[in-house]
Amino acid sequence: TVLNVRPAFLIVPASLELKAEQLVAQNLVPAATSSVVPQSIRTLAPISEPRLDAASETAWYLAASPNQIDTIEYAYLEGQQGAYIETRNGFDVDGVEIKCRLDFGAKAIDWRGLYKNSGA
Repeated sequence: TVLNVRPAFLIVPASLELKAEQLVAQNLVPAATSSVVPQSIRTLAPISEPRLDAASETAWYLAASPNQIDTIEYAYLEGQQGAYIETRNGFDVDGVEIKCRLDFGAKAIDWRGLYKNSGA
């Protein structure tokens, strides 16, 4: 079955951030007609993630829009719909102590919305 899922995001490590922004830039005019980037690639939103550099500095990823296909699901712990914040008036210090906790989980649920290219 053909799903017709189109990529919406170009996810790259920090080492490829500049190249990704140049690839999808709308205002750059290539010097040669052989360097023209198709409009379907220019519509991608680049996302740079420095933690990807540890895995590979050349690999890049494509991800579909969450409106098209449920790829990654996130959820809060039951009864927690956001940050849990506690405050306490300081006795040892002049001020208020604030503690914040976020009970959150995420999981990939469908591989068809993600693509990995190992790079060159």
